[in-house]
Formats: sequence, structure tokens, C-alpha cells
Amino acid sequence: MAGKPPQKPRKTTSLKKGPAQPAATVTPIESAPKGAETSDRKLPSLNQEIQEQIRTRAYELFVERGRHEGHDREDWERAEAEVRSKYQREKSA
Repeated sequence: MAGKPPQKPRKTTSLKKGPAQPAATVTPIESAPKGAETSDRKLPSLNQEIQEQIRTRAYELFVERGRHEGHDREDWERAEAEVRSKYQREKSA
């Protein structure tokens, strides 16, 4: 039985330069015409604000715990509950 000859390593294509990607055709928010803001645009902004507050609160909980890793899900869920309940109270008031 003859042994297989050693195979050469594959050449990767990740370093090859291909054709340039087409430029994005989306208008940046900063370039949007004045008065174009609708409630649809305010909602994602509010969601981003809420997400940032949740992220900040989860980090605070992590620090309060003594920076012990492995409780990230707990911290995130607690922070999410706290921030969302705060917004529910403000919304109903």
C-alpha cells in the first residue's frame, strides 16, 4: 500500500484584491432634507437610546458585582427590566 504524498496547503483568496465595491446609495441622516423626520425615525432613535441605557446599567451591575464574569445574561436582563419599567412609568404618567 503506497502512502499519499503530502498535500500542499490551500491558497487563500482572502488576501486577493477584487473589484472595488460600489459606493452606497443611501442618503446619510445628516444629509436628509429638513422636516423629513417622521415618527418612524424617532422610534429607532428612542430604541437606540433605550439600548444604550440598558448597556450602561448592565455594566454598572457588573461592576457592583465585583467584576465577576459569567453573570452577563443576569445583568443584562435585570438592566433591561429596570430601564423598560422606567420608560413604562414615564409613558403612562
